[in-house]
Amino acid sequence: MLLGCCVDAEHLSHVAESGFDFAELRVESTLPMEKEDVWQRERKRLLSCNVPIPSFNVLLPRGMHVVGPNVALAELRTYLDTVFYRMAELGGRHISFGSGAARNVPEHFERQQAKAQLVDFIGLLASIAEPYSIQVNIEFLNRKETNIILSLKEANEYAKQINKTSVKILADLYHIMEEEEPLADLYQVREHLGYVHVADSGRLYPGSGSYPYHEYFKILREIGYDGPVSVECRWGNIREEMKAAARFLRQFV
Repeated sequence: MLLGCCVDAEHLSHVAESGFDFAELRVESTLPMEKEDVWQRERKRLLSCNVPIPSFNVLLPRGMHVVGPNVALAELRTYLDTVFYRMAELGGRHISFGSGAARNVPEHFERQQAKAQLVDFIGLLASIAEPYSIQVNIEFLNRKETNIILSLKEANEYAKQINKTSVKILADLYHIMEEEEPLADLYQVREHLGYVHVADSGRLYPGSGSYPYHEYFKILREIGYDGPVSVECRWGNIREEMKAAARFLRQFV
C-alpha cells in the first residue's frame, strides 16, 4: 500500500517531508474554468513540487448536478473532458466520485430515475477515464452529506451494475463510522474495492481519536487490498499533524 494525503495545492511541498508517498488534490486544482495557457503555467508550478499527484477528489463544483430534473449534460461533458485531460497531465490515476450535493436526490423526485441517472453518469465517467487509464472510485458518503449511496454495499451495487474494470468503490473509514456500518462489510465488497480514505474521530487526523484502525487494516490485509490509502481529514496545524498522521499510519501501511 502507498500512503497519501488530501491537501490543498499550497501544501504540496509538505507532503513528502511529512512521510507520505503521494498527494491527493481537489479537481478544482486543474483550473477547469481557465484557458489552456493559464493551466499550463499552473501545471508546471504543481509538478515543480516533485510530489506524485495520482489522485483527485471533489469531482464536481457546487451547482453542477448529476441527479434530478436540471442535469445539463452538455455542460457536464465539457467540464469532464477538461478536468480528466488535466488530471492526466499531472499523473492522475484515481478520481473519487463523492460530490454529495451534486448527486443528492431532490424531494419528490423519483428515486429509481435518480439511480438510473447515477448509473448513466458513472458510466460516462468511465468512458472518459478509460483512455487516460484513470480509475473511477465510487465513494459512499454519510446522510449528513447526501441521501443516496450511503454504504459500502450500496456503492458496490453500482460498481457491479456498471461492470467495468475502471470503476471501483472507495472505502472511507470516516463515513463507515458515521453510518455505523459493520467493518465486516468490507469482505462483501472486496472484488470492487479500489481505494481507501482514512480519518479519525471528528474527522481529525489519524491517530488523534478512537477509530478502530487495527481492525480496519486487519480486514484490508485479509481481503488482499494493496491499493492506495489516503488521509482525508480536517487539518489544524497541518505540518505537525501531517507528520503525526504519517507516523501513526506507517504501522499499518
